[in-house]
Amino acid sequence: IIDLQNKADLPPYRPLYGMDYTKQDLEKFVEYLVQKNYWFLSSQDLFVYFINKSQPIPSKHIGQKPVMLTFDDGYEGVHKNGMPILERMEEKYGEKVRFVLFINPKTLGVNNGKDLPHLSCQNLIEGYQKDFYDIQSHGFTHKNLTKISSKELEVELYFAKLALRKCTNDLDRNKIVAAHIAYPYGAINTKVEKKLPKYHLTGFIYDDNFLKVNYLKNKFRISRITVGSRTSPYKLIRLATRASTLKKISNERRKKEEGRRKRQEG
Repeated sequence: IIDLQNKADLPPYRPLYGMDYTKQDLEKFVEYLVQKNYWFLSSQDLFVYFINKSQPIPSKHIGQKPVMLTFDDGYEGVHKNGMPILERMEEKYGEKVRFVLFINPKTLGVNNGKDLPHLSCQNLIEGYQKDFYDIQSHGFTHKNLTKISSKELEVELYFAKLALRKCTNDLDRNKIVAAHIAYPYGAINTKVEKKLPKYHLTGFIYDDNFLKVNYLKNKFRISRITVGSRTSPYKLIRLATRASTLKKISNERRKKEEGRRKRQEG
């Protein structure tokens, strides 16, 4: 996330990238979602209420449209330019907006002057304590998980989870941090998939497809839409309006879904 009003975020001080998104456009989009009363999902919300369906959707969310805002790689700009937006939304509307951050813990706090600076563990803790950040895994070092050995794959999955939970420490009593993963480069295959249940509940790709949870066949291949510098906030708003409004589920339908889930678990 870059700030058009900050010279340090612009050439010649910083090159522009196709995946950049401006603070100004992001705020327009987020404010629209807040004004229209969207439900900002965490990765665990998606799993519990829509994928596993182990709990009924809380009544306070009936009538809302769900949306999830995710950011990969853990660049400092998300914290420096993104969190002020979340703070303003809370101050102005009294609403809590949450970002889902998929982090490579190996790069936490790295600012070597060559690559874009990354946010630090302390940044994560700050956002987590304010309930702005949902902290999840993006692999330990951002290796393509489909191109490494089984041993290296274990290292990437295990140490990413270990490091992120060490960062948040006793703040994460329910062990939700790093329970979910987004694959570096969106790369996933059957070899990787077989290792995932040991470490994660769900996995996210980016294939520019709209997630339809009722048609989701694989919880380790959850679709996401890629956003970049050419994506206007108005296009994002159009996409968001496609989300289904949550309706109250009848007891009969809930029993059927519970039965289906138990059969799948069995």
